Amino acid sequence: MRPHQKNWALKVSTLVVVTACFVVMGAALLVSQNFRNILTLWGEDVQMTVYLSQDLSEKGRQDIESKIKENENVAGVKFVTQEQALGDFRSQMASYAPDISQDEELLRLIPASLLVQLKSDVAAAEQTTVLQSMAGKLRQLEGVDEVSYGQDWVEKYAALVNAIELTLRALCLVILAASLFVMSNAIRASVQARKDEIVVLEMIGATPSMIRKPFLVEGAVLGVVSSVLSLGLCFGVYIGIKNLLTTKLSFLQLGEHIQFLGPVLLVVFVVAGTGLGALGSYLCVRRMNDGFAGSQG
Repeated sequence: MRPHQKNWALKVSTLVVVTACFVVMGAALLVSQNFRNILTLWGEDVQMTVYLSQDLSEKGRQDIESKIKENENVAGVKFVTQEQALGDFRSQMASYAPDISQDEELLRLIPASLLVQLKSDVAAAEQTTVLQSMAGKLRQLEGVDEVSYGQDWVEKYAALVNAIELTLRALCLVILAASLFVMSNAIRASVQARKDEIVVLEMIGATPSMIRKPFLVEGAVLGVVSSVLSLGLCFGVYIGIKNLLTTKLSFLQLGEHIQFLGPVLLVVFVVAGTGLGALGSYLCVRRMNDGFAGSQG
């Protein structure tokens, strides 16, 4: 194979590898964004139950409800009377434990309660802190017997969100380093292939910056083309998954909540890819000065 053919083969293979690396990073961004959206959607079902004392007066209940509504993170409060709680309990337990659902003495122990719903804009990772803070204050109020918000579920839910984001960030860092390494090797090979040209440029008085510029441009072009191609591939996968969720998996009701990267993030992704390509080139040619090309022989 001729030298220029080898050089083009190397460039094409580098473009494919770097594009694949950028696809992984783009997919990681998509997964992180949409997984958080989905978990936030599921998290809207997280609510706090405030169990009231049986001897609590109507005014006392209203005072507690007013204090809860003062919290800026609360979307709404629903009062569940003892009769309603008993009816819900009977309907839930009728098929599982019919004897318990008929035990009047046990049923009298079920208190009235307040169901507290958080606002949808409360981040999943912040729900635990918000609920813990609210529960601590409510337990100190007179007329409140107990406060429950599914502590175990909320803590595991927040931990899952954080673990996924940390994993995706670590993956992106590894892929980023791999992309930089691949692009640097490609530019280094390009420098070696043009060694004779560089020697001639040095002999006629070309400055190091003049010699570096074509390689920096080459790296930047490689970065921008790879990032744009990777976004196109990610968009194709996104459309396929969205159609699948909308048609065959419509019962999950997730199709309308899946979104592609926003315009700002798209621009940042392409700019970052361009900068990464230029950086990879600079790492290869930063030592280029008078006599550099000749010293490489």
